[in-house]
Amino acid sequence: MVSLHYKLIMIVLCGWFTTTFSCAESHHPQAFLNSIKGSKNEGEQIVEHFCSNCHAVKPLIPLGAPGMKQKADWEARIKGGLKQLVEHTENGFNAMPPRGGCFECTDKQLTLAILAMLPDEFAKELLIDRKVYKKNK
Repeated sequence: MVSLHYKLIMIVLCGWFTTTFSCAESHHPQAFLNSIKGSKNEGEQIVEHFCSNCHAVKPLIPLGAPGMKQKADWEARIKGGLKQLVEHTENGFNAMPPRGGCFECTDKQLTLAILAMLPDEFAKELLIDRKVYKKNK
């Protein structure tokens, strides 16, 4: 006869396996990125899909990441320019993993996501910085 303890362990394991594999089955970041590639709001969609858990104004994972469109959060960070923001995103910074956790994102997509998170006036300023940087490269 199977003990109650054994049955409970089996129920928990079955639930864990079901949840783990069903979530893995539904997570297709490359398909998502391909479906939005070149769209007008590509950066915003990447932020919503990959970045918002930490970068929302009221994040699900409150680790001190700058909030989307929050001028006070970004003021000090933009002083290093777009190049530094991209480097921090590519390499990871503080609690943020490399590439912001979007390992499938292209460098261009990461840049679009960064610009989408910034207040509009900062994004415009950094776009000018980006053009100057590319021109002098």
